[in-house]
Amino acid sequence: MKRILSCILAALFLLASVAACSNNSANADNDAKNTTNTQTPTADLTEEAEETARFLDSMPETMDFGGRGLNFLLTEGSNGNITELSLWAEEDTGEVVDTAVYQRNLVVTDRLNIAINQPEMSTDWSGSAGTIRNMVKAGSADYDVFGAYQYYGIVLGSEGVLMNLNNKENFPYNDFDREYWGTGYIKNMSYDGEKYYWATGDLALRYTGGMYVIYVNSTIFNNYYPDINLYSVVDEGDWTMDKVSELATVAYIDLNANGSRDSKDQYGFVTQSNDLTDGVAAGCMVDFSTRDDEGHPVISLDNEWTYKFWDKYYALMFNNEACMLNPVGTDDSVAIMTAFSEGQFMMTDNKLYQSPIYLRDMEDDFMILPMPKLDETQPHYNTRIHDSCTLFGVPVSVGGTDCISAALEALSSESFKEVTPAYYEIALKVKFTRDSDSGRMIELCHENVTIDFAAQWSNKLGDINHFFRGRADAKDEAIASTIAKNAKIWNKSMDKLVTAFDGLE
Repeated sequence: MKRILSCILAALFLLASVAACSNNSANADNDAKNTTNTQTPTADLTEEAEETARFLDSMPETMDFGGRGLNFLLTEGSNGNITELSLWAEEDTGEVVDTAVYQRNLVVTDRLNIAINQPEMSTDWSGSAGTIRNMVKAGSADYDVFGAYQYYGIVLGSEGVLMNLNNKENFPYNDFDREYWGTGYIKNMSYDGEKYYWATGDLALRYTGGMYVIYVNSTIFNNYYPDINLYSVVDEGDWTMDKVSELATVAYIDLNANGSRDSKDQYGFVTQSNDLTDGVAAGCMVDFSTRDDEGHPVISLDNEWTYKFWDKYYALMFNNEACMLNPVGTDDSVAIMTAFSEGQFMMTDNKLYQSPIYLRDMEDDFMILPMPKLDETQPHYNTRIHDSCTLFGVPVSVGGTDCISAALEALSSESFKEVTPAYYEIALKVKFTRDSDSGRMIELCHENVTIDFAAQWSNKLGDINHFFRGRADAKDEAIASTIAKNAKIWNKSMDKLVTAFDGLE
């Protein structure tokens, strides 16, 4: 199956013409970092690997970096070990994603004559950023690439710790307009739209898996609505906050018969006052910042669209008996997914990567839908990526960046051909979903991922992206005064961040 998908993808894209270029062997000799635990190509690549080694990128088909080893420091994502699979598979385990990652690495290391050293993993998301700071301060080059947990690591991009990946002198091979990079995501992270201190895309499984979606228990739904095709509702543009509220209303059952709504009951829709609330706001296209006439980011939460969203969210979560906020008494979305998998809720929202982790053994059938629109006037369905998205940056103390440039480009383009089909087409759309329409819905979500600068840089902007979480916890029905009170802090933080960027090369 993987071979077929890969061949189809390869046939769909016109291969770029091959241009001759230097491999800068001096840098390769100077920065060789081979270790005893490396993933290097075998002498007899399989016929399949040879067949799929038709490269989408514009680099020469073969390059020689003298066997240089590349070291990665990666921060591990929460709620399911997915991030480490993006860069490393110890062996071909037979699992589709592991196999794809392993084979991709064989192809890339053979093509470039490099070695990908087993990445150092860390669950200390903020501490890892400190490790890179200290490394740069010491002038050392222990790690060639830092794979950061976005929320905690993105701050390094404003501190002069990372190189500008869009500088062709240092990174000659990277083309961030290609389909295997998250072009819009990368550009929105950039203050001026030109200097890229971080990059992400198909190289990061969390880029795809971090999308927010709606999960629907098909069995419960069909018991109440046997004549409603939810996929048709989506296709007709009618999947909105009001529609969720309307459909959820009938699904409440006092399962423990104690006469009160509690965490043991059945609900029509469930979410939490943490990142799942972020996901609902994202689906309604609530932006925390926009760009001014000069293309610079400015805080823009104070607008009618924001207040309209909050009115609908508040009505859904606090005025609809069949809906519940934090029904399991915790902000842990894993507990919600566990209860959903056990058939307790008709609908919930969560990240896409939760599907293979928590729903593979679910007895009831389930559907995956995009996040609901605010209303029918919203131009399209929308989603965002959870702030655990893996961002890749190169510390300023590292040398031989032409090799790093080629490696990142090759890994990304080959990920688009090999890893994304395995993870997205097979593992998510087929293996862990129950019908082909859910796969089509995932496609729809993937086509409509958006993000704004302030949401990405929330850690430097007074946690603005978490604003609705606090308002949900406080059951704050009127948020205009709270936005006004926070506006000064947000704007001051934005000014400081802009000043920091102005001082960078």
